Amino acid sequence: MSEQLNELGYYAVTRHPADARVVLPEARAAEELGLGSCHIGERFTVKDAGVLSGAVAGATTSLGIAPSTNHHTRHPTVTATIGSTMHALTEGRFSMAFGRGMAAYWQAVGLSVVTEARLRDFIGILRRLWDGETILNHDGPAGKWPVLRHLNGLADAPPIGMVAVGPKTMELAGEICDYVILHTFFSDEATVASVEAVRRGAERAGKDPDSVRIWACLATVSDTLAEEDRLRRRAGRLVTYLQAYADVLIRANGWDPAVWERIRQTELFTNAAAVGPIDASASVETLEQLDAMMPAEWLASAASGSPEDCAKTISRQFDLGVHSVIMHGASPQELAPVVAAYRADRPPLRRAVAANAGRFA
Repeated sequence: MSEQLNELGYYAVTRHPADARVVLPEARAAEELGLGSCHIGERFTVKDAGVLSGAVAGATTSLGIAPSTNHHTRHPTVTATIGSTMHALTEGRFSMAFGRGMAAYWQAVGLSVVTEARLRDFIGILRRLWDGETILNHDGPAGKWPVLRHLNGLADAPPIGMVAVGPKTMELAGEICDYVILHTFFSDEATVASVEAVRRGAERAGKDPDSVRIWACLATVSDTLAEEDRLRRRAGRLVTYLQAYADVLIRANGWDPAVWERIRQTELFTNAAAVGPIDASASVETLEQLDAMMPAEWLASAASGSPEDCAKTISRQFDLGVHSVIMHGASPQELAPVVAAYRADRPPLRRAVAANAGRFA
């Protein structure tokens, strides 16, 4: 195996519809490439975060494992048990991140909308449970439970992270978390502003502002992929995010909302959105037309072009203040040329980082 690049990670099972079985050869290929960590985005299909984490643990020996989930889809003691089990199973390679998700979806399925207060309350509960504390008669923003008890006998616990988009959530993450994952398709300006917000939150909590590990999440779409794959994973994926939560992403990037409104009002977009997630369901012809509508500056927030071009874009993220980069949207096998180009001109890091996505070396 090549020298491990702990500053680089990938997302598991990114194709749609998802085939959970690919998680195993992906993880083995990632470890062979020398990638630092596997990140797992949960979807309510065949992508359960705990199950996929266990699969990666069984297939690897050095790869960090970092799922992202939503705190209110499981009882706190169930979440604590997943974390403790994975922490013990992997001998400390596991970390766990939480995000807000889509408010409209939570309302539709009968769950509460995720707020700052609820995240703060839940993460506090999780840390107390991992410390071995029995919590009686908890009644707070995250929920109401007569008894919360979790005994694991472990000396320490996994790092806790947050997947964030807006500046307030970034500040919260800096204040109460060990690591932060920025959203995909962030402009350079949005990345810099996010790093500053995380650091503000850490300072507010009395922490070293550089003690919270920050991950950029960079759509990585090299010319070595087939043309259809490049369309789906760059323009298709960006339009799909805008389909879900345009206001938040556009505001974070400082993009012109009028441009998106014009695209959103077209019959092309309306018809494509009616079928489902556009990156998974739209025809190549539709994707080509949507790609032509998207401003070049919006699409420039991905790593694209030759493997060498992609590697340069990855390296530039470190100049913007992040500690690590997730190469999103491609499997480790597909990322091999990009990783080789990055390794050939690996930039100096401000801080050494561990395979565990939430820790520094």
